[in-house]
Amino acid sequence: MTRNLSALQLTIILGGILLLVGAFVLLVYAVHKVTQRQRKRGNLSPGRLRGGDDAAFATAALQGVVARMKAREKELNEMLREAERRAETSSRTLEILVRDSPSGLMVFDRPGFLTLSNPAVRTLLGIDTWSRRRYTEILGAESAVTGILRECLETGKNCRDRTVSVQTPQGAMQTLSVSVSPWQGRSGQVEGVVCVLAKRT
Repeated sequence: MTRNLSALQLTIILGGILLLVGAFVLLVYAVHKVTQRQRKRGNLSPGRLRGGDDAAFATAALQGVVARMKAREKELNEMLREAERRAETSSRTLEILVRDSPSGLMVFDRPGFLTLSNPAVRTLLGIDTWSRRRYTEILGAESAVTGILRECLETGKNCRDRTVSVQTPQGAMQTLSVSVSPWQGRSGQVEGVVCVLAKRT
């Protein structure tokens, strides 16, 4: 048996339905707004991996970084090899220039030991410069060249194109031009000297 509803009851029922519809609409609107905010932040941007795919995304990103690092490492290795080739070529060129130079070249370290010389030194001074000895032993304690080297090692003073007379062990007198320059370390202190000898005519 159908029950007749009063106007008040119909109003209450319709009001309840409207409230439910309104609540549903508000819920949909709220979800839509939240989704939009998430997309703006990039959390739900198209193509983004979500959920269980985060690990795959991180792995792919890491692989990309590793690939770029390997490519950069390859470039750096090629640059290093090229620099080594150039350095080797320069070293060979310098070695040839020093060896074939008519001027005598001697390099002494801080304690005064000979570290480098060329064949012209042996020709000019008539002495053996193959063994590692101090300049006082090679040139003689009273030699004019010894005095110039000593001053440079002690004070860092340059000497440019000074004329000196040197007697060889064989008794011959040689008139030489002497130039001496200090080379300094990072601390600024003298670490050694370079001596260049040339025959005066």
